[in-house]
Amino acid sequence: MPTTLKDIARATGLSTTTVSLVLNGKPHRISKEKCQLIKETAKKMDYHPNRLAVGLIKHETRTVGLILPDITNVFFSEIAKGLEDVLWKHGYHLLLCNTNDCHEQEISAIRMMRNAMVDGLITVMSSETIGDKEHQTFVALKHMKRPVVLIDCFNESGGFSTISLDNFKATYIAVKYLVSLGHRRIACICGPLGLETNDNRLRGYTVALADCGIPFEKSLIYQGDFHYQSGYDAIPVLLPQKPTAVLCLNDMMAYGAMNALNDQGLRVPDDVSVMGFDDIFFSQITSVPLTVICQPAYGMGQKAGQVLLAELSDHVQPQKIVFEPTIRVRKSTKAIKPLNS
Repeated sequence: MPTTLKDIARATGLSTTTVSLVLNGKPHRISKEKCQLIKETAKKMDYHPNRLAVGLIKHETRTVGLILPDITNVFFSEIAKGLEDVLWKHGYHLLLCNTNDCHEQEISAIRMMRNAMVDGLITVMSSETIGDKEHQTFVALKHMKRPVVLIDCFNESGGFSTISLDNFKATYIAVKYLVSLGHRRIACICGPLGLETNDNRLRGYTVALADCGIPFEKSLIYQGDFHYQSGYDAIPVLLPQKPTAVLCLNDMMAYGAMNALNDQGLRVPDDVSVMGFDDIFFSQITSVPLTVICQPAYGMGQKAGQVLLAELSDHVQPQKIVFEPTIRVRKSTKAIKPLNS
């Protein structure tokens, strides 16, 4: 059982009120000797204040909630690390929930965070959270009456701060890069459509093709779910269309695509170039290091923490933060003809 104020009072022979005044930093006229005795005893007995009880009194728990759709995806793990590094420096702790990309679990997690009295919440919505389900999520978030920051996947801001990448520009420059290598048959493994994030990525792809004078072919599009297996499953469907490059709209699907190509007896990039989207840690250490659109997950987590802390301390208005995408070229992409031929 955790040590209580009564345990320390009993050990020091002082009243619970006296112990409470000292350990909670409240004004008092207690002697230095007694204060030292109380603090030393508390340390020896490994006393830690009950955060929930303190929160009820001070209306703050020094905790921040984070709700993620899939903690097995390293992209989301890096968001969590960036966020926690910022919170730790400011004396806050992180409470994490995983929704398994399920809207029902998302609503349950929000309610749990509210009951846990977190001071603020940062969330990446599930791919199911569109339409009426998105409205339900915003109702639950507003009932918290706490600052909220949305990262990456959302259609509306709900009046909350948002952290995102310029997703349209990201895929636009990715296609332009692949075209610069001579590719004209560029397949795309996208994420679940209906979310603005994913729709903007696909729109960037189609607009870039048009600007390069390349006809759009629906048969070169495969809708995945951001998991490894959907990237793997896409390749047998796309190969009959004879793509020379495959643009995968997250790194996990790119890993699946690369392994599927290998199992089909094709080499990356000699036979087919593959490009990812995120630049999570493993993308630089795969057997063929992955060329990617960089989405700075760690930096996005950091920025989300900074924005939330600003709202908690300074009561600033909600912000809209948009990161600029960049390309990191590695060995998974290759020119198929001279650039000016």
